[in-house]
Amino acid sequence: MSSRAPSSRARRPARSGLLGLALLATTATAQNADLSGVKTYLTTRLATQASAAAALSRAADTYHAQAQKRNFDYAALARDPQVRATLQAARTAWQKASPAYENIEGIVAGVDSLAPFDVILDAGTSGQQGGPDVAPIDLTLPGGRVLKRPGNLFGVTEGSLWGTVPAFSSGVKADLNGNGRLESGEVLPDAPTLKAAAAALHTQTLALQKAAARWTPTRPDVFGALVGNVPTVGPVFFEDWKTSPFVLGSASTRRDFVVISRLNDLGGNVRSWQAMYAGLSPDVRARNAALDTQITAGLNELAQFVTTLVTRERTRHYTPEQAEALQREAQNRATVITGRVTQAAALLNVNLQ
Repeated sequence: MSSRAPSSRARRPARSGLLGLALLATTATAQNADLSGVKTYLTTRLATQASAAAALSRAADTYHAQAQKRNFDYAALARDPQVRATLQAARTAWQKASPAYENIEGIVAGVDSLAPFDVILDAGTSGQQGGPDVAPIDLTLPGGRVLKRPGNLFGVTEGSLWGTVPAFSSGVKADLNGNGRLESGEVLPDAPTLKAAAAALHTQTLALQKAAARWTPTRPDVFGALVGNVPTVGPVFFEDWKTSPFVLGSASTRRDFVVISRLNDLGGNVRSWQAMYAGLSPDVRARNAALDTQITAGLNELAQFVTTLVTRERTRHYTPEQAEALQREAQNRATVITGRVTQAAALLNVNLQ
């Protein structure tokens, strides 16, 4: 992380890397199963994300107005219970929007027409020099100041709301949860940054909704997304988790993924993989019932494996050594699933190249 700007929230390769992992699916047979359920899954969860992003933007606007009224005297804001309530509302909205996106990311990141939104919303890094991994978005703050390529929007808003990125923070501590103690992350956001980032997050979510409405799922889309995303279990999700406070505690130097465990994020992605394969399953079953059963069972078992880890993490702390072992097991499962999905694509004459 040291080579990147503070706001980087890199989790998976940008689209060029994804294509290298995934291999783009290019042809399909004429008779396809009904994949409309995949689109329904996507649009339903996007609606949740959009609603939460709107709530976040409204709270950020209110906070900016509160700060402006006090001439951005953050010490005075820290003593105002109304400000605390506003920021609690903003945090709650973020904690609804982010998981909603993780539940569809496996689709968004794997489909050519939607993938650019993954870089902007959740996967792109910061960096004024540009590059395939950098989120291609600037933020124009109230007053006209421009933040050039600050990183993906969930990362910028997380860094601002929880004080993990000094550039997005006021630097003034405040008892945001009202328990009488100043705890980690209890720092007032920089109001202009939060307002601009939250507004952009909402705008980009609405743009993704429009793009998703235009998208008609195809076999190449769905097979390509699966083959591209399932292998990221170990090198992306578990790697992020191992270096986060959820494993390393205070020794972690991460500035992202500090609010919601990457295991939760992985669980959301696995659910999107299950939804995608459910659309393909009838076609695969017609050609090879045993293979279809194996793929479905493999995804279900991976989902249960991750759910169990998430549940246990609420009451226990995994050591780095345990995290390493769990990563190996999870990646082994993902590798087997990917091989079988690739085999199913070949059975249906979907050429992955």
